[in-house]
Amino acid sequence: MYNFEIEKAKAKQMFIENGLDSNQSEIVADCMATADLYGVTTHGCAILPAHISRMQRGGYNLTPDFKVIRETFSFAVIDGDNAIGPVSAKFCLDYGIKKSKETGVFTIFSRNNNTFGPAFYYSLKAAEQGCIALISSNSPAQMAPEGGKQKMLGTNPFSVVIPVPNREPIIIDMATSVVAKSRFKEYKVANKPLPEGWALDINGNPTTNPDEALSGLVLPMAGFKGYAISMLIDVLSGVLSGSSFLNKVGSFYCDKNDSMNVGYYITVIDTKIVCGDEYDKNIVEFVDLLRNSECIDGRTISIPGDDRIKKKHELLNPVKLNWQ
Repeated sequence: MYNFEIEKAKAKQMFIENGLDSNQSEIVADCMATADLYGVTTHGCAILPAHISRMQRGGYNLTPDFKVIRETFSFAVIDGDNAIGPVSAKFCLDYGIKKSKETGVFTIFSRNNNTFGPAFYYSLKAAEQGCIALISSNSPAQMAPEGGKQKMLGTNPFSVVIPVPNREPIIIDMATSVVAKSRFKEYKVANKPLPEGWALDINGNPTTNPDEALSGLVLPMAGFKGYAISMLIDVLSGVLSGSSFLNKVGSFYCDKNDSMNVGYYITVIDTKIVCGDEYDKNIVEFVDLLRNSECIDGRTISIPGDDRIKKKHELLNPVKLNWQ
């Protein structure tokens, strides 16, 4: 059985031993352990050694001083000061939640950051406080523009978690690529060809060869639509925040010690301020109408996040499942 608290404590201790203070270590460890709990292991404790390595060579500012560069009643631009990603992202989220409790809706644009791991983690934290948070980030280039063969766009993730009273939340969390590029390595290890439509080689030709794909390009989800969404996220997260964008975003897996200069975009909506007491009733009705709609023989209705919530309950209680 997966013990969330033990796994988080182990990760937290490793960060503390390598110079990160207890408060920051708590945030990063909680982020990673939550990713594992929901089955997003590519962003969980498996990447802890990479973060430790970056810390040891001075790649993160371990004593960040977050500054609000520009602010109005509706938005703020925040400098992440090259902190480890989950720390700056959590600061931005908390700032946005606090402001949304006053204004109903508040938006954060943040520059000078590093990769923040699983986007859904932050949306989940907002949902726990009755808020809906749209979280997005740009990332190192892995995709080409339509008709191109040069890496220009990141797989730019976005997430929204919708709180549902006395129910599990709706979890929308995805990259804008058809699949995470890390999946290519899994197919290579298994000595299996990639599914068609996942990748291009360095010359822009379709390939199912994992080695060619790893040195080449991952394709956007839904073709041109995914490409357009990735562009939109880069503008919101990168251009508007004043961070790097397109192929200027730094790589996580490199020997450089400076900030990746990743940009974040966060819009927080306080459901009670926007909708009043009607929100709880309406969102429950919304979910019930979906769950109880007609389905194909032998199938059940699925809502985004069902697979992750099921994974969480299987890890915490592999005998009894009651996750819907």
